Amino acid sequence: MTEKQKKITAIITVTAIVLLLISVVALVYNLISLGVLEARKAELEARSAELQAVIEDNENEIEYKSTSDYIEKYARDYLNMKYEDEEVYEAS
Repeated sequence: MTEKQKKITAIITVTAIVLLLISVVALVYNLISLGVLEARKAELEARSAELQAVIEDNENEIEYKSTSDYIEKYARDYLNMKYEDEEVYEAS
């Protein structure tokens, strides 16, 4: 093997090792990023479930407060309203 061939072999070997190291570093970086993103996804899914429960509770409350029974009770208790033919007795 001539000196020129040895030099070319050394350059190719060094280049291959550098490319291999770069590939390994990129792989490790991507694996770490993937782990972080998976954790963030799980966190966001949990938060989404919490918010969905709050939305459902609020929808149920809105539905309840839209009923005539609730409106009548609210008018009697807080607005001191009554029907025309009703008499209100208060305990002394």
